[in-house]
Amino acid sequence: MLLIAGCTTTSPPAETETTNPVAEQPVPQNSTSEESDDDDAGFFEICVNKKTRLRINYRPCDDARPGTAWYFFSLEARVPATGSKAKHGSFKQPRGDSYRAPAKGGSGSDAMIADVDDRVKVCVRKATRIRFANIRCDDGEKGYGWYYIRIDGTVPAMGKKADDGSFREPYAEAYKARSKGGDAAKAAIGYEDPDAPEPEPDEEDGDEEEYCTTTINNECVATNECTETVNGVCTKTDDGYLGTPSRKCRNVWARKHWTRRC
Repeated sequence: MLLIAGCTTTSPPAETETTNPVAEQPVPQNSTSEESDDDDAGFFEICVNKKTRLRINYRPCDDARPGTAWYFFSLEARVPATGSKAKHGSFKQPRGDSYRAPAKGGSGSDAMIADVDDRVKVCVRKATRIRFANIRCDDGEKGYGWYYIRIDGTVPAMGKKADDGSFREPYAEAYKARSKGGDAAKAAIGYEDPDAPEPEPDEEDGDEEEYCTTTINNECVATNECTETVNGVCTKTDDGYLGTPSRKCRNVWARKHWTRRC
């Protein structure tokens, strides 16, 4: 009886000793989780002179010019104005969404510039930004990279220099471009202008023969974009892609009017 009583009186302190350390453990776990969420919240990005860390405009970094580099801040930090030295940031890109800042700098939501517009991407030689065939970038050929141009910009034709874009991959959609270039929205393959007016019912059900150039057994096998056919079957388009034709037709807003594409 005395032994049993002794065990009962000593057990509560043992329980207290084992539970106290456990009770303290969730505190650092919760703070780690919050820090992780903050890391994914996003960051500011600016362009700086790599040696001096003086902030410059974005164009040199977008074009990957030598001697320039991207510099990053947390969203709580104050972004320096153009011409001022960047401090308390990092050359290492954090996780999360990126935001640019106005030339005057600033902090918080007042300085956050989000760029989510769609892009058209062209394959260029990095050193010159001269446009080449997409296969060089698709295959990861050394010295070539994708250059992203805003959907309201201008796309160069093959062999011409690309301008006013960026080598930084955007968060929005990026469409490949037709070889002839031109207005980005028209040159983008598969892009549909969200601001284009709805087609009229008679246009939507229009005659396919006006747009289809070759049919086999009443099926459209080549459109007005086809530049090469073999035995009546389209094998090459003006975009330079080879393959079997699509038999699906849709209405496309192009050149300020609706066009039937098959």
